[in-house]
Formats: sequence, structure tokens, C-alpha cells
Amino acid sequence: MADPVLEIHPEVENSDLVEIAAYIAENDSVAAVRVLDEIERTFQFVASFPEAGTLYHPARKALSDIRMMPAGAYRNYLIFYQGIKDGRGARILHVLHAARDIASIVRKNPRK
Repeated sequence: MADPVLEIHPEVENSDLVEIAAYIAENDSVAAVRVLDEIERTFQFVASFPEAGTLYHPARKALSDIRMMPAGAYRNYLIFYQGIKDGRGARILHVLHAARDIASIVRKNPRK
């Protein structure tokens, strides 16, 4: 079996992860690295098991195939993704803190 495919939306790397790291690093730069490492491990997990996450149920049908999974031990960070056809991997769309207005963010910026 081929290695799983992991696609990451450019805004995840250029915005979401940068913001998360900067926010955590304000108080603890070592913790910021630990959180980012755990997020990366979760990316690899969802690429290998794309149906493992919970289906996200927004009011907008166009977003109905998005799944979410907490970032390992850092359960307040949620990873939103879509499985790639034929179950061969995942495309990461958002990484957000659970305290944010997730529904509004995903609706306003429906990454594909």
C-alpha cells in the first residue's frame, strides 16, 4: 500500500499555525514547539486514517464533508480536514482553537 497523501492548505501553514505558535510563544516558546509537533503528528494520523475524525455538521451543505479531530493531547486545538478520494489521505483545511467561533470562520473562509 502506498504512503498516505497529506495535503495542507497554504493558509494553514501561513496563517493558522503561525498564529497558534505566536500566541503560545508569548508565554512559553517551548510549549509552542510541543503544540506544533502534536499538531503535525495529528496531521500524519488523519492522512493515514481519514475517516477517524468526527464529521463537522455546519448549516451550509457545501461544508458537510469536513471532519475534525483534536490535536492529540492538546484537545483545544481542532484540525479540520477532508478525506482525499479513495481514502488515500487527507487535506488539512483549518487548525483552530476550540474557543473561537469555528462555524463563522469556516463559513467565511471555506478552504478547499
